[in-house]
Amino acid sequence: MNPTQQATAAPVDDAPRVESIGEIVVFVDGYTDPTDIMEFAGVLAQEYDAHLTGVFMRPAPAVTPPEMFVRGTGIPNVIEARQAEVERIEADHRAHFDDIVRRNALGSEWRSVPYFSSDAGVHARYADLAVVARPDPAVQTAGPPGLVESLVLTSGRPVIVLPPHSTASRVRRVVVGWNAGREAARAVADALPLLVRAAAVEVLIIDPERGPAGHGQEPGADIARYLARHGARVEVRRLSSDGADVGRLLLSQAAAFGADLLVMGAYGHARLNELIFGGVTRTALHDAGLPVLMSR
Repeated sequence: MNPTQQATAAPVDDAPRVESIGEIVVFVDGYTDPTDIMEFAGVLAQEYDAHLTGVFMRPAPAVTPPEMFVRGTGIPNVIEARQAEVERIEADHRAHFDDIVRRNALGSEWRSVPYFSSDAGVHARYADLAVVARPDPAVQTAGPPGLVESLVLTSGRPVIVLPPHSTASRVRRVVVGWNAGREAARAVADALPLLVRAAAVEVLIIDPERGPAGHGQEPGADIARYLARHGARVEVRRLSSDGADVGRLLLSQAAAFGADLLVMGAYGHARLNELIFGGVTRTALHDAGLPVLMSR
């Protein structure tokens, strides 16, 4: 790998006010333990004094193999028992949500929607930030199929995707994956409230000569200046991939920086019933070991 090139921009004194985060929506999966994602969302909401909305993705009642052979009057009993189980799961999750809200002194709302609801993105559209857990491959029914991808591509809002077994922490160190493209610019603008409060922000540019036009004479200088004018403590790092996988290099550099959050544009599109991502986006979406804020 070529030697790292760095540039640093200090915050300016007359930084303009950045709009804060007033509404956060967190999607709660009815199949898996929601503790990590609700705690993370609660910490964020508390720091920004934001209203927190929990959206429970209500699972279809599970039927055991023996119950599938029930006939006659036993059918209503099976349906009632399975529905009661779903209601118990929601009540448990709601109780945990209410505890987080109480501990953090938050305004809140709880919504319940069908597991396979096609309008999940609508709940995100009226929030400043959506938080969703990445499915755990170790769990067979880890979440509504395509929920994460659909939110990223169609909600029109910034989405923080949490990896499995993530712990709640404040966002203090942030890496921005920057290629001077439209999606990256959108992600930076969406993440500004987080970036200006971070103790350290690293703008990481990999192979600037291969990215979209727009880097300017010195790649990273303009975006660093923009962030510094908003009060962010920002450093620019330029790297050559030397043929390595760019997505994995981005993740390894975020880990080396000790980042609490990776900010990046999401590259892809929804075509018919398919959600198609570019290689770097796909790697970050499925393999990141830290929360990733994506916008497009």
